[in-house]
Amino acid sequence: MKKSAGATSSNPAETEPQDTELARAAAMDFNLLVPLLAVIEEQSVTRAAQRVGLSQPAMSHALRRIRRMLKDDILIRRGNESLLTPRAKELLGPLKHLVRQSTTLVHEATFEPGTSHREITLALSTSTALVAGSDICRGISERAPNCTLRMITTANPSDSLFTQDNVDAILLPEAFTTRHPRARLYDDRWVVISGSSDLANGNALELLATLPHVMFDAPRISRPYQALHEHGVEYSVRTRINDNLLIPHLVSGRDLIALHRRSTAELMDPITDIHVAEFPLEIPSLGVDIVWNPWLQDDPFRQWLGGTLKTATASGYAH
Repeated sequence: MKKSAGATSSNPAETEPQDTELARAAAMDFNLLVPLLAVIEEQSVTRAAQRVGLSQPAMSHALRRIRRMLKDDILIRRGNESLLTPRAKELLGPLKHLVRQSTTLVHEATFEPGTSHREITLALSTSTALVAGSDICRGISERAPNCTLRMITTANPSDSLFTQDNVDAILLPEAFTTRHPRARLYDDRWVVISGSSDLANGNALELLATLPHVMFDAPRISRPYQALHEHGVEYSVRTRINDNLLIPHLVSGRDLIALHRRSTAELMDPITDIHVAEFPLEIPSLGVDIVWNPWLQDDPFRQWLGGTLKTATASGYAH
């Protein structure tokens, strides 16, 4: 039977505009997301099957469906090893976030520090851990007694901390670059340290030009060394090391010189034979920033953790 002109349909699906995003979501099989994450993380169909409790044939079938859905191989064989495709690597961070948010939605609607059993993961340098770690541990344990704090020390912070280690935030010294937004946690400043008593009695700038340096082996030159270059101060490097925390021990009691964070130098002073002096040239302060996991969109948790970290670092050596 034909509809007469001007007639309207009684079917809402024919009269209401379709929600394109929901329609696309309805066409997806969300049951494949957990197997997909397991395959990406394990880079093995066998291990992924064991992890999610599927048989290997069932996991292989799921992977075939995943490949059709995403139009990507996800996992490819090369010789005796399995490698992730570029698309699979891109999916790791968002998938981890999606699975964690889905779990939180079902089991814990809103973060409540007094009752949450969440694992809180921070990445930081060994120097930052020495300066602020104890106060951070105390602050979190007092405010969230049932939560577990996991600290990962690193000399080379990268996005893999977010995707592979589930880090909630990186406490990043200002000397390191990042493509993600950063917010200041606390300020420190640069000082000169040396095992030579001449530093306490003499000119720090002259000693920087005459004594051999122990330098932190970083991806880029730090601000004090930039300032020395700009002022034409020549210096020689005796030793490079990728762990900043060990520098005071290397210069202790020796005619060597280095640049370090004031807070770390003050902590190390009683247990090492070093002398400390202000850096002799005008440079900006040395900050430590919070860089949040870009896939962590849990605003109540972020606000709580950010406030807890600021309070903790304001009360100790970091401040």
